[in-house]
Amino acid sequence: MNYLENYNLNQEVCEFNLVINDVYSDNYLKSCDIDDYESEFVSPTELATQSLKYFLEKFPIPEGSVHTAQEINIKEKILKNKKIKCSIVLSNNKVIKNSLFIKVKSIYSYNNKIIADSEGTLIIPKK
Repeated sequence: MNYLENYNLNQEVCEFNLVINDVYSDNYLKSCDIDDYESEFVSPTELATQSLKYFLEKFPIPEGSVHTAQEINIKEKILKNKKIKCSIVLSNNKVIKNSLFIKVKSIYSYNNKIIADSEGTLIIPKK
């Protein structure tokens, strides 16, 4: 059985809400060894990291898998402490040699308006 094989391209895989607050941001900055930085806005990497975390909690990747790339497109500034809806869509999948290359697109919206999107690539050993 292949990872996410029950989903078609461009089909929503899951949906959840994200709230990035000061506590999360402070911990994120500490983990990156960044000191003395404050902002009222969510950074693009915080957004992508948090959504990938929630996605992988729902759909854990098999041992030996790799997250290789993450592209992020911010359409407008995102304030902290806002409840953002995140929809994950299977945007591409193909087999190359003994691996499955999967792209998952995250679509972020607030008040029914798309405010950002990101796309991550996962390489999964084919079983």
